[in-house]
Amino acid sequence: MKTKSKILSAILSVSILSASLSAFVSGSLGVQAAESSPTVSANKYRLKDNIQDGVILHCFDWTYNDIKAELPKIAKAGFTSIQTSPAQPNGTGTWYWLYQPISFSIGTNGVGTKAELQSLCDEAEKYGIKIIVDVVANHLRGDHNNIDDDLKPSEYWHTFGGGIDWKNRWQVTHGSIGMPDIATENPYVQQKVCNYVQELKSVGVDGLRWDAAKHIGVPSEGDDFWKSVTQYGLYNYGEILGGPDDRSTGNEDIMKEYTDYISVTDSNYGKELRDSFNSGKAPNSSGNWSEKGISNDKLLYWGESHDTWSNNKDWGFSNEMSQNVIDRAYAVAASRNKVTALYFSRPSSTNKESIKMGEKGSTHFTSSEVAQINKFHNAMDGKADYYTVSDGCSVITRKDGGAVIVKGSGSGEVSVENGGGYAKPGTYTDAVSGNTFTITSSTISGTIGSSGIAVVYEAEPEEPSASVTPGSTNYDTDELTLTLNFKDAKNAQYSIDNGEFVNYTNGQQITIGTNLPYDTVTTVTVKASDGKTTSDPETYTYTKIDPNAVKVVAYDNSSTKWSKVNAYFWSDDNKEMTSWPGKKMTDKGNDIFDIEVPDGAEYVIFNNGNSQTDDLRIADGNKIYSNGSWQNYSTVKPTQPTTAPTTTVQPTTATQPATTQPVTEPSNRILIGDVDLNGTITISDSTEAQRYISHISTLSDDALIAADVNKDSVISVKDATMIQAYVVKITVEDSYCGTYTGNIEPTQPATTVTEPTTEPTSIQTKNYVYFNNTDNWSTVNIYVWSSTDSNYMSWPGVAMESIGNNTYRFELPDGVDYAIFNDGSKQTGDLKIPDVNMIYSNGQWSKYSE
Repeated sequence: MKTKSKILSAILSVSILSASLSAFVSGSLGVQAAESSPTVSANKYRLKDNIQDGVILHCFDWTYNDIKAELPKIAKAGFTSIQTSPAQPNGTGTWYWLYQPISFSIGTNGVGTKAELQSLCDEAEKYGIKIIVDVVANHLRGDHNNIDDDLKPSEYWHTFGGGIDWKNRWQVTHGSIGMPDIATENPYVQQKVCNYVQELKSVGVDGLRWDAAKHIGVPSEGDDFWKSVTQYGLYNYGEILGGPDDRSTGNEDIMKEYTDYISVTDSNYGKELRDSFNSGKAPNSSGNWSEKGISNDKLLYWGESHDTWSNNKDWGFSNEMSQNVIDRAYAVAASRNKVTALYFSRPSSTNKESIKMGEKGSTHFTSSEVAQINKFHNAMDGKADYYTVSDGCSVITRKDGGAVIVKGSGSGEVSVENGGGYAKPGTYTDAVSGNTFTITSSTISGTIGSSGIAVVYEAEPEEPSASVTPGSTNYDTDELTLTLNFKDAKNAQYSIDNGEFVNYTNGQQITIGTNLPYDTVTTVTVKASDGKTTSDPETYTYTKIDPNAVKVVAYDNSSTKWSKVNAYFWSDDNKEMTSWPGKKMTDKGNDIFDIEVPDGAEYVIFNNGNSQTDDLRIADGNKIYSNGSWQNYSTVKPTQPTTAPTTTVQPTTATQPATTQPVTEPSNRILIGDVDLNGTITISDSTEAQRYISHISTLSDDALIAADVNKDSVISVKDATMIQAYVVKITVEDSYCGTYTGNIEPTQPATTVTEPTTEPTSIQTKNYVYFNNTDNWSTVNIYVWSSTDSNYMSWPGVAMESIGNNTYRFELPDGVDYAIFNDGSKQTGDLKIPDVNMIYSNGQWSKYSE
């Protein structure tokens, strides 16, 4: 049975509300003739000409079209190459079917068609990006019913079967790994694969990743397969997990024979890197196969791969590690000389059976720490490296160049060894955090930012860039003000909804959306130029939404007849919205159950605790899942009536006044639901909460308390809806709307109000957690969860309270024992809170004292 694994790390946030919008620009602006998009220069991003000299982004399970859409960002992040999933025909569905193909040819499968692959290759070439395709050549689909007819005869297959002794090299190359092993030493088999290689080259593919390469023999073992398939001028690397076999010694010569033809993976070193950083320590080893005589220019390193993520606990289980741990491992792997490194785009699910081909993975590869490591790798090409561990950090120095410093855990000030005296003395700016570092002939000193990674060297000037603040988002006001920015440029332009480009000054503001209806979409495209180079256009999307809208999904239980129906939600960045098996859905009658979609949720599993649906991507709008597909679903949402209802359902407890609303008196009392703090609760308070949820406005500390209507420490659409329900006098379970918080009795209003049945609670001793903002973030958030329940708040959490001296605090909810401090983009690692009233400063916990 499939179940969704529990995720304890938040990585990225997603859009809070869904809908869409169109643009209106206020004011009089000069207009110039539209110009066509600039031609992409193949060396604009300083990518490497050869795959081995650069770094690789593994777009595991992505469609070709999804990859194509991200090419500008991938190039900007410094990736020379992109690795796709296998292109051979094998149907759709769960990811591992891609590794059980039926033919040696380019076919249609869950990631795309031959035409789409060629289109991707053509577009990638414009950016100087190389395309690597994963090739499965050790086997085909196990049942052989649908494989190429000419390969069905037994002469083309090994007959040893399973039960491999992994120390027996012959069995490794002749045994079955779940599918019958093809006889790669057979000349006809080799010719079939060669034909496929030539077909891949004909559509523009630049390199090949050979799956299960250790199971294919080398010439000294009577197999000329590698001689045959590597003669076409493409880059080749082979997946060799561990080594050619499991002997502790004696297989180095075989590994060297592989590297006569292909580069090879060093998976054991990747495991050492991530395991060390996961335990909070810098790894001691500088390599594995390199120390056994394999040349660095024949090695590929990674922090994790699709095997370590997608096979549950069968191999590696990196999916239990935070993205930051993997980023630290990748920083070491990708900062070495001559070695290429692979960065893995994590799927949305950690469950082997729930990972589907064709589903786009994480785009965390665009983060500053990853991109700056890539740029360092490219800039330092050919400079000798030196690895050492110093002051709890991995330190990689490059001769007459710079250094990468990766803390074993946390962040803060460091003074580390300038290994070999390689890094060039001087004063530098860390490309990741912007902090100042000083390099002498013997030491490197500075403050590492929240990522735990510092990239210190004399970087070439950045390309011109343009941006819009806020970025793509939804808004529920009549209009939205945008700020247009550019950097490393002399001038910039913007365009509304693909209209003419207009010049703008840095920091100029424009207004969109005035008088436009809900559900209209506005696109704003910006670009900048330094006089020589023009940035690729960046397009932002803004959606005007109905502030009263509530998204609902429903489930048709008429065929399954479950006695109860639950909904389990999570998001694209692996953030759980509910703990398994999810929340109980509302029985609407006639075998229909529905539930409100939590903020940011993008996936759902309907279940009864035992049986369940597949992982379902939530469709746009209100939908019902019926007979295996999404269909439109009508529901009634609360709105403010034009006249008062003739009857009112009175609350059974004193959680809601039945007549005139109370007044906020005295001033230090907070009326729950009174978000604008004007003393009454109206529909405008719901609007204020929606504006905060959509990141359009901020709220004061008192307003945040007032907006948290159900007191779950999360400001969400549910809170805004509860305010709407209160306004129209509808009682909602778990709503505290209309009650006060604090330690002073509420003043009675001028007209009669239902008397509370219980006295307000007295002040309790508060338990805080503190954070020393040594990185000088402009905003400081905290995201918290517990070891038993991650559903405390949505990413990036809540703003912490400043108490002076660059120190911030947050009152801990009961049961919380984990935290991530962040500014919305940069963040600490996952931190175990050791006790109440502790402060986290420079990567360490200590007892807080005033």
